[in-house]
Amino acid sequence: MLNKGLLLFALFLALAAVSLRAVVKIAEPKLLFHPQTGLELNPPFFGLSFVDVVIRSGEFNIHGWFFPGDRSKKFVIFYHGNAGNMSDRLAFIKFMKPAGLNFLMIDYRGYGRSEGWPTIDGTGEDAVAAVDWMSKKRKVPLSRIVLWGRSLGVGAALVAAERYPGVAGVILESGFVSMRRMASEIYPFLPVAFVTDGFDNGRIVSKINAPKLFIHGTQDQLIPFRHAEELYLRALGPKRIVPVVSGHNDTYIRGGSEYLRIVEEWISGL
Repeated sequence: MLNKGLLLFALFLALAAVSLRAVVKIAEPKLLFHPQTGLELNPPFFGLSFVDVVIRSGEFNIHGWFFPGDRSKKFVIFYHGNAGNMSDRLAFIKFMKPAGLNFLMIDYRGYGRSEGWPTIDGTGEDAVAAVDWMSKKRKVPLSRIVLWGRSLGVGAALVAAERYPGVAGVILESGFVSMRRMASEIYPFLPVAFVTDGFDNGRIVSKINAPKLFIHGTQDQLIPFRHAEELYLRALGPKRIVPVVSGHNDTYIRGGSEYLRIVEEWISGL
């Protein structure tokens, strides 16, 4: 039989593990999400025509901007990263304007003017709600919808692609393999087993049949290029990977006209 001391020690370890797990769960949203509620910039500042959009996602209304294209029949839903809000991505929409694409950009719950507060499950729900809006409210066939995720948005795009396997294609830019992998690299002091397994991109990408375009900066110090390489290896075809000599947030800036050409041609070929 175990003596009393061993039993007490085992109980202590169990309680410590439960407490640590609780601390990690509380801290996770603050470590992962960095929303900004105020919209500092607006589309007219960049000379962009747009339509204000409100999309119902669960119990919340989320805010979006729709930018009509003038040439392409493809509709891109863009999912941004974990910081700021969609107004910080307007320069990117302006950059993509020559491609003539239709763009829908949304703010996840808790970001910009969207209601609620950010959660992993909620972000995925918002991503799906955007496809619902595009396909059901605007009557756009899934075969003309392209999902584009950047950084954290790669996880959102893959959640939506898994729910809607009929989309035309998925662009995965500067994405990570999994939250647990990222946690082990950025916060090595955290017990990885206690980190939520949400946004397990490596697992989901292996089940998506839609064509995939991977874009990643070779000098990315936040999410190293090896994450893109592993996601690419796990992904089903057809697929393509495009390395850009850039960091995490400047792929399109450093990629310039070649970036635009590659994306435009890839989408046109879907």
